[in-house]
Amino acid sequence: MYNIDEIMDMLDCNNSVETQEKGIELAKNVKCINVFILPEHLECSKNVWENCAKILANRTDKELQPYLIDILLWIEDMNWPGAIIIDDRLKKFHDMKMLSFAIKECVKRASETDNHIWLENLSELMDDNAKLK
Repeated sequence: MYNIDEIMDMLDCNNSVETQEKGIELAKNVKCINVFILPEHLECSKNVWENCAKILANRTDKELQPYLIDILLWIEDMNWPGAIIIDDRLKKFHDMKMLSFAIKECVKRASETDNHIWLENLSELMDDNAKLK
């Protein structure tokens, strides 16, 4: 049995592909997926973000729904590791009402902080989802 710290260590992009894949596989059994949302633990860095995004992208809408607002923080900067993976996954999210609510909450935050890039990314996600549905 592996604990979450060991799994997170495996997700580091500086590890071998095999080790990263093992971490991703083990993460499938983790029920509390919030640990994979932009992890900022002392020993975690952006080196794990790409693999964390892959883990989240493979979760169901039902699993992601409680964390949508936090997940949307990921697209604040599309240069962050995993941001494109998260953006692509959110484009496939089926509950438009719930996603729209989360996006509106993030738009409020982005507006309050004058984060124009995040506002643009949120707007593009909303537009893309409207076109796909």
